[in-house]
Amino acid sequence: MLKEDKTDLRVIRTKASIKAAVKALIMNLDASKITVQGVAQKAMINRKTFYLHYSCIEDLFDQIFQELVIDYASFMDQYPLIHSFKDTNKVFFEFMAKQEPYMERLVCSDSYQTYSNRFFEVMLKRNRSLYNPYKKYNQEEQNIINTFLGISSVNIYRQWVKDGKKIPIQRLIDLTSNLFTEGVNSLDLN
Repeated sequence: MLKEDKTDLRVIRTKASIKAAVKALIMNLDASKITVQGVAQKAMINRKTFYLHYSCIEDLFDQIFQELVIDYASFMDQYPLIHSFKDTNKVFFEFMAKQEPYMERLVCSDSYQTYSNRFFEVMLKRNRSLYNPYKKYNQEEQNIINTFLGISSVNIYRQWVKDGKKIPIQRLIDLTSNLFTEGVNSLDLN
């Protein structure tokens, strides 16, 4: 990818056009079906222009997720330092609930999971760099704890979207917080 002046309006417009094109394509195509040629046609640019800004489709997806990581960090920074899993859980689900439909598809469609899984790994690392309530455990145990929490949160989000978001977001946050902190025993089964 060539270095460019990020304040050049042509560069800003071209990148916006490319991103709008790929977002539209994401809504209708699996990751393997999105090509540089398809993005270029949708963005009404030529392939050479695409390659001035991105080295390949994967680079474009990575940049989209990098922007999402920045958005997540900004969203997290709106809250005082988070010291409980319930707070982290709340912020995660509130952030994910406000995403555009193309992002839901990126996160929920099997064909984009390679990219979305990287995004969630970065989110988890950022959360743990700010506060790690599991630091008394050795690294391998922390890996197990974080894998459980991360995979569970992401898959619950995916199921919530698949179910049409019928559960209000606050109920989802309360339910998942209880499940994560108290387990199935927290459920009223009578």
